Amino acid sequence: MNRGILALSPLLIFAFSAFAQLDSSSAVLLRSSGKTPARPNLDSSRYKIRAPESRRDDDEIGEKPGTVIPTPVGSARKIKPSPTATSEVTVGPASPAEASIPAPVPPEKVVVETLPVVPAATPTPAEEVPLPPPPVTQQVRDLVAGTEEDINEAKTSIHPQDPRRNVVEIQIAPAYYYNGSQSSYSFRDYSSHGPGLGLGMNLWFTPFFGLQSRYFASVSGSVRSGGTNMVPTDITSFEGGIRFRKHFGYTRKAAHLNWGIDYHDEANKIGKEATQITGRKSSGLNVSMEAVIPSAVNYAHTVQIDIRPRMKHEEVTAGSLAKSGTKAESNAVGVGLGGQWNLDRRNQVFWKGQYSVERNLFKGNASQVDPSNGQTPDGVSVTNSLMMFYLGFKWGS
Repeated sequence: MNRGILALSPLLIFAFSAFAQLDSSSAVLLRSSGKTPARPNLDSSRYKIRAPESRRDDDEIGEKPGTVIPTPVGSARKIKPSPTATSEVTVGPASPAEASIPAPVPPEKVVVETLPVVPAATPTPAEEVPLPPPPVTQQVRDLVAGTEEDINEAKTSIHPQDPRRNVVEIQIAPAYYYNGSQSSYSFRDYSSHGPGLGLGMNLWFTPFFGLQSRYFASVSGSVRSGGTNMVPTDITSFEGGIRFRKHFGYTRKAAHLNWGIDYHDEANKIGKEATQITGRKSSGLNVSMEAVIPSAVNYAHTVQIDIRPRMKHEEVTAGSLAKSGTKAESNAVGVGLGGQWNLDRRNQVFWKGQYSVERNLFKGNASQVDPSNGQTPDGVSVTNSLMMFYLGFKWGS
């Protein structure tokens, strides 16, 4: 048996070799005879694949079947050309799987021209047309008397029992005065005192603006002239002008300030019987400020300051014709303190003390010899003071 197998072994080997060459599934010795190349496998890179359109027999190529072509170093994978590379690679026909998938084409660079962005024009609001300014008379009125809004606010905010709600105020006050004239010239050196009467009125057009007037006159005044002789004298004082009022609140305990400009006229007339003394008269502008400072609902303090610069001064002669000089320069100041009891809005009782000093400086020589020393002075100076005390009643509406 063993000898038979050994005898048949060459035949078996020959048959196995022929079968291996005829086996179409083996990719080692043969390839398919169809025009479409077989699918690639692990050994596909070991053989050279002919182009289908130029298929020739093995005899024409001069290559024997089964000739091995060395595998190139590196990966046999197809290298895709970069966008910038232009090298040409010769590759055989792709397999059916590769032929069905088109090779990716690099996207073309699309150059988009961008126009410069112009910011949208923002709509400009319509320009407001400025209103024409009010007339000058209206501006002056608002400045002096206050605007309509301020007037209405003050009228509605001031307490009903506050005297500031009054439009008209009238006052009457008995007074006592002292007038002293001091000078180196005997014709202007004298003094007098006595009772007097003071009158006054306020008219408020608005809570901020009004008019004011004051008047004082001595009663049964007399002055000593030439020793023991007493001669009659009349002392009068008048001032009137505009008033502005500044409110520091509208409650009954809120302070307010009255200020303004007045025309001031003050005179001391001496009877014709006097031969040794000379009267006087002074007039000019007066700047006055009076503060009303309530300390309680029914009582308020008052403080007043008066300034009278560059007054016009002259001497009033009667029985005597003496003159202290040719021209005089005069200035005066005054202060006042007082208080006011508010019974109600219409009725108040007040007291007030005023003191003013006037300085007269004459130029040139006196017109007559001084009988006290027999000399004619040059550059006579006179200091005249007037002090008054009032206790009066005020009525308002």
